[in-house]
Amino acid sequence: MTNGKKNRASKAAGLAAPDNITRFTMRELGLLDLNEQPFSVSADPRFLYLTEQHKAALSRLQDSIDWREGLCVIEGPIGAGKTTMARRLYELCMQQNEALEPVYIHTASYSTPMMALRDIVTHYRLDTRRAYLDKIRDFEKYLISLRKQETNPVLIIDDAQLMASGSLQPIQDFLNFDISSKLIQIILFGQQEIHKSFSKNPALLDRAIFWRKLDPLTFAETVQMIHFRLTVAGRFKPLFTEEAIGAIYEASKGVPRTLMVICHETLHIMVTKGHTEAQGTDVREAVEIYNERYGSQDE
Repeated sequence: MTNGKKNRASKAAGLAAPDNITRFTMRELGLLDLNEQPFSVSADPRFLYLTEQHKAALSRLQDSIDWREGLCVIEGPIGAGKTTMARRLYELCMQQNEALEPVYIHTASYSTPMMALRDIVTHYRLDTRRAYLDKIRDFEKYLISLRKQETNPVLIIDDAQLMASGSLQPIQDFLNFDISSKLIQIILFGQQEIHKSFSKNPALLDRAIFWRKLDPLTFAETVQMIHFRLTVAGRFKPLFTEEAIGAIYEASKGVPRTLMVICHETLHIMVTKGHTEAQGTDVREAVEIYNERYGSQDE
């Protein structure tokens, strides 16, 4: 068993994100016919809702891993569900036991190639030499040893837009490790700014076998996500009027994280007012509270 597999439990535990949204009391939830918070932004797999585009992209990533194709990139705006997909992909890889050796890096704020290489190697629990070239050679030997064990290593990097263009050099070097197929599979998730880094390295851009941009939810998908989360939380009848749903979609523009925060704030307003069904006015009040974080546009 490799060192990476010995540390899977600790890596998985590190995926849990703190829920910094104010929690409801059980009494408040009961007033809304809910057993728990339906719109928390924490990573609870029970509330994971994947649209058709997310499912299609996730399936394509799994195929790329199985086929050992090398590099894939998922791009999208803030709150589009990239981290949710990245964590789900990691969980699916973990479930394949000895077949895959996955590593999940949640923040890749690398400014130099050495910084990127050192952190990636550390996540694979390798003790390598100090020089860049020596580290690359040691890592290649490690990947070859995994290939002999018929184990496929997968490197999943979230917030990859934080990588300086120069720090992508190790990614390009890894893609040169090839024995009839790529020795390591690399999946990058990043905001639109990731284009700037790749544009300075067209050779690496050309080596991305799959690049997918996540779009905001459609109105129908927004309705389905809200209904799904409410059902998981124990409420089977509608919570929002049609006017309220329209206001949520208009304000969130279909961005999942924004949608969750507005819905969550709406619940607080409902409890305060004693409403059991969200009205358009409740949502608009929640939107005003949400927009306060951005301050006055006239300042």
